[in-house]
Amino acid sequence: MLSTFGVLGFGLLIGAPVAFTLALSGLAYMTAAGEYPSTFASYLFGALNSTTLLSIPFFILSAEILNRSGATAKLVHMVDAWIGHNRGGLPVVAVLATIFFSMICGSSTATAAAVGSVMIPEMLARGYKRPFSVGLIATAGGLGIVLPPSIPLIIYGMITETSISGLFKAALLPGIALSAMLVLFAFIAGVRSGVMPSPKQSRAVRLQRTREAGGVLLLPIIILGGIYSGYFTPTEASAVACIYALLIALLVYRTPWKKVPAMLTLSASTAGMIMLIIAAASLFSYALTAEQLPQRIFEFISALDLSGWQLTTALMLFFLLLGMFLEVISVILITMPILIPLLNASHIDLTHFAILLILNMELAVITPPIGLNLFVISAISKVPVMEVFRGTLPFIGAVLIVLLGLMYIPGGSWLTIGW
Repeated sequence: MLSTFGVLGFGLLIGAPVAFTLALSGLAYMTAAGEYPSTFASYLFGALNSTTLLSIPFFILSAEILNRSGATAKLVHMVDAWIGHNRGGLPVVAVLATIFFSMICGSSTATAAAVGSVMIPEMLARGYKRPFSVGLIATAGGLGIVLPPSIPLIIYGMITETSISGLFKAALLPGIALSAMLVLFAFIAGVRSGVMPSPKQSRAVRLQRTREAGGVLLLPIIILGGIYSGYFTPTEASAVACIYALLIALLVYRTPWKKVPAMLTLSASTAGMIMLIIAAASLFSYALTAEQLPQRIFEFISALDLSGWQLTTALMLFFLLLGMFLEVISVILITMPILIPLLNASHIDLTHFAILLILNMELAVITPPIGLNLFVISAISKVPVMEVFRGTLPFIGAVLIVLLGLMYIPGGSWLTIGW
């Protein structure tokens, strides 16, 4: 087992891709244990042999289609036409746009990139300060992993054998609460900035912008309505979303066919990266299970005799630290096989814990040194990563309020499992 953690630690230390580090860690264990080479291939294939995982590339592709067809820009312009004339209105527009896109996409980085490419230049042009503009989008983009259809929640459901539809339902109210907090923080900061609002749009312009974005507005209703009503599984909903996004791109927004190959290529690249991490993590999990590490950790923590809230607090601090160095999918795949027995024995609901974990990872995506949203926003805005991070600091409080509320306020769990 020493060789496994040695390879893992060395790979993370030198900045090697997480997927390759995990795969080599598992391979090191198999080699040391004298396993047959075919075991390596069988675990890689077995980890991906799931219909549930098909939802990931479909959701990513639907988001890519909407972004490249100009549908995201139409959505932003519609919201701006209705509320952009109010003081502090444009930052609120930015948050609302991320909310809509998050309910289509399931990825924080894709949400931040799609909305940021439209909103950051607009906010800068209207006079908002650069750190505020990039920090707001980086933080709000994290809603992509909180609101359904969250890709990390899909993976969590697979690992823990928890209903994915149930996880989506549990994430809805906390996601709305976090969205409301971010809207409030954005409004206050926008008013204090002193930037004058844009002129009020006429009713005719508002209606025209709404018609132009109407096809996008229907997509979250189709996805979530189909899942919650039982008409679609999450996988089927992702396929329907993909087909619908392609149809409105081609028929409504007149996207040329020659742009479709680029959409397919970019979404396949992103999905391939996620799938590779999932497959590699199965090898690492195999090594942990074979050495009975989860059981040993369970016995050690059980001996500490922690109460449920004490254990949850310790785990949240652990996840916050881990999230600084690993992205959310890797965190789930590495830790949850170890923690499931411990959570069950401590009578901590796996669905409620999932929402706490995802909210924690909302902080991770905007925390150096590995916060992915920081790098995405830095890349599209040409702003240094640490300046983006400084811009997120005023909005971290919104995430902490919701996370701590779910953890410690009596009845907080009702938002996830009580309704």
